Amino acid sequence: MDWIRQHKKLFILNLVLVFLSFLCFFGFQTVSKTLDYINSAERWAGKSDISYSHIACFMPVNYKIDENSVYSFKQTVDSKMVEASIESSENGNLWNFAYCGNGIVTVSTERGSAEVCAIGIGGDFFFFHQPVLYCGNYISGNDLMQDGVVLDKDLAWKLFGATDVAGMELLINGNRYYVAGVIEADDDFASSKAKTASGGLYMSYSKFFELTDEGIDCYEAVVPSPVSGFAENLFKESFPQKNCEIIEVNKRYGIKNMFGVITSFGTRSMRTDGIIFPEWENAARLTEDYCAVFLVFMLLFLVFPVIFGFIVFRRYGKIGLNKFWVFAKEKAEKIYDDHNRKIYERNLREKENRN
Repeated sequence: MDWIRQHKKLFILNLVLVFLSFLCFFGFQTVSKTLDYINSAERWAGKSDISYSHIACFMPVNYKIDENSVYSFKQTVDSKMVEASIESSENGNLWNFAYCGNGIVTVSTERGSAEVCAIGIGGDFFFFHQPVLYCGNYISGNDLMQDGVVLDKDLAWKLFGATDVAGMELLINGNRYYVAGVIEADDDFASSKAKTASGGLYMSYSKFFELTDEGIDCYEAVVPSPVSGFAENLFKESFPQKNCEIIEVNKRYGIKNMFGVITSFGTRSMRTDGIIFPEWENAARLTEDYCAVFLVFMLLFLVFPVIFGFIVFRRYGKIGLNKFWVFAKEKAEKIYDDHNRKIYERNLREKENRN
């Protein structure tokens, strides 16, 4: 082991590099778990044996879809599930979806009026996005009465000078609504950076469309994916808008996608297709960038230790392997001898007993 003692500093350097690689791995794992939005497929699957995928579709500004397209696509997905012989899950619904559009509305209260970027939501939007409720309740696209809105705390304070305002009334483009609930904005590093100053109001998409005439620019679904790529291919082949960007959200931090982020690093920030991502997607893309950086440094830190370990193995591995085989051979011979000795002693005792 003289060679090892002579290269003690190299061993220490490699231990440091391995430790740094572990820190990068820890950073990767931490950042990849920042957004609960990423876990929608896992939440929906629950204890089901069916594998699910979370697919998100983002439409260009000039190629938005309407609610008729959404429900026509729902029928298409239902028929595809029947063709694939996929049965309903325990909760009675085989899959789940949500959609939204955004636009500017004028909100008025006793304190005055302001222009606000509102998000019109349909389907089960607050299943996919689950901000903490400060007071009141979420709204749903399936609500019988669709005159409730949800505000975040910052907007509630601007409009009412208070945050516990569930049940209070406000006017949106001159129409009367009430505050169904108030939410707390996500405070993780990615969501904080992606947050826009003028957002924070959620309302029924059907009412939103009546006020703004804005189409749907984001559609999300958790659907069964019995084989890899099934759900993504279903959307690429059947989704009503072919110019959209389709993302399999639950595979964002997979190795294949991560290397895609690394190879397109920088250029992927340039958009020429007219797609404006919502806050949650911008936050997710930011976490992807951080994870890609952690992955690159983790691999770089491991390069030298792997080469060094290979050299050490080549130098001492053969010696160690020979010693192992000698040890294994001696152990096997001892077991064999003990076995024969026990048989001999047993036969001897049986002979004595017969005499």
